[in-house]
Amino acid sequence: MKDKIGVIFDFNGTCLFDGWLHDIAWRTYIEELSGCAVSEDDFRRRAAGKTAGQILESFLGYELTDNMVYQFSEEKERIYRSLLAKSKLELAPGLENFLNYLTLAGVKKTIASVTSPENMSYYFERYGLDRWFKWESVVIGSGNIPLKPAPDIYLAAIKNIDMPADKIVVFEDSEIGIKSALNAGIKHIIGVTGDSKDQTLKNKPQVYAVINDYTELSAENF
Repeated sequence: MKDKIGVIFDFNGTCLFDGWLHDIAWRTYIEELSGCAVSEDDFRRRAAGKTAGQILESFLGYELTDNMVYQFSEEKERIYRSLLAKSKLELAPGLENFLNYLTLAGVKKTIASVTSPENMSYYFERYGLDRWFKWESVVIGSGNIPLKPAPDIYLAAIKNIDMPADKIVVFEDSEIGIKSALNAGIKHIIGVTGDSKDQTLKNKPQVYAVINDYTELSAENF
């Protein structure tokens, strides 16, 4: 097995079902900035599928510079980490056993995430990710790396684990992430719906299996 495949994980929504914490962090910070209450339904309606800049501009009502978006987003992430620290949120069900299995089998693996370096550092510390991943192989979509659906983040991850794209299995939870993997030449994608509940992933021909979490993995879909 170790000579046949490599595995790349998106992280948030795939390895950690934390979407609800990000929503709370956004709403909390937007309310601080705007001085107006933001309902859960209103936030979801106006934020779904939007970038951080688009979310902020939608609620604040004025255009932001790239630097302002960066600064505001960093503050939102600080609130998110504070919420996560107070929560009892664990890694996705079955993930630890699956990662142990891959490690024992000698399968090359890494993470390709659009989270911040500060968040990833926190995940490594809190969840002991160094049991399974090398920090230097992890690709974080910040700085000069074009974000998904551009292929760059996955191309970098492929290079880091030194495996051909057609031998890579990717775990993704979003359409934009799936497009990024496909654009990088990856053929084998497993959709994870445990956080997003996005059942439309099942209708995408490029996704050859869809799981709610890692307890559902089997020899047939991996």
